[in-house]
Amino acid sequence: MSLDHRQLRAFLQVAELGSIGRAAKVLHVTQPALSRIIRELERGCRLTLFERHPLGMTLTEAGEALVPFARSILHDLARAEETMAELRGAGRGVVRVGAIAGVARQFLPRAIKSILDHGSELKVYVLEGSGGELAAALANGSIDIAIAHDNLADEEVAQVREAGYSEFCGVVCSTSHPFATAQDYCLDDVLNGSWVLPGPGTTPRKLVEEIVQGSGRRMPRAVVETGSPSAVAAFVKRTDLFGWLPESLYADELESGHICALNVPELELYRKYYIYKRRRGVLTPSASLFLRRLKIDDPNGEG
Repeated sequence: MSLDHRQLRAFLQVAELGSIGRAAKVLHVTQPALSRIIRELERGCRLTLFERHPLGMTLTEAGEALVPFARSILHDLARAEETMAELRGAGRGVVRVGAIAGVARQFLPRAIKSILDHGSELKVYVLEGSGGELAAALANGSIDIAIAHDNLADEEVAQVREAGYSEFCGVVCSTSHPFATAQDYCLDDVLNGSWVLPGPGTTPRKLVEEIVQGSGRRMPRAVVETGSPSAVAAFVKRTDLFGWLPESLYADELESGHICALNVPELELYRKYYIYKRRRGVLTPSASLFLRRLKIDDPNGEG
């Protein structure tokens, strides 16, 4: 069996769009030509990869199994082409970095600036996402490395090392909130207030639930729920709602005097950050160089 990159590209396009017709338009080939390519791949695999229906095509079990390998092969091929172009002097080194929101917005810009200031000829693409999204992007080769605080639970992902810093997370409110200047509030006072919380099932929400339950209390009342950390900060800034955020996600508002952190030790947490790469596949020379030089200053002196 021999896998051809042209066949794999066609296969993935049909798998994603569910239609020979739609995939043919994207690939700029005729429908009969694309159908022949898919049949050639199936003959080579000696398996049926798609179930044909009047309204489209769906993957068989064999097709589902081939998808991650096809993505990995094509991404590795693209990285190989980039590396060869770089070694010929025909292009700059390219690095694709994934990071959770706080890292992408506060720490990564400084780290990348430090690397570029040392004369590295790199072009850096940054993907911001949740831990699950970054694990998926690493697994399919969309990014070379990821920086996240969670132990990314994916068999395709390997932890490289600690990033070298940790971050404070805790309860925040607007500086115009009555509690901002109060001295005599307690944990129950804060939990009995109205909150803006991350959406159910998200990592920040799970963390809040764990530390609240660890204190022996019930979760506070969520007036607003959102999957956007930036939205949490915006609601805290402009309302009398409490929120729970990593410091990197309200650093600008803290500096401008719009948000402050409350002294609620029972709900405070320091989180370490880690660097991850894809378990399979090879880092390009540019990605390896970036990884060697990547150093993010610990704002808390904990790393």
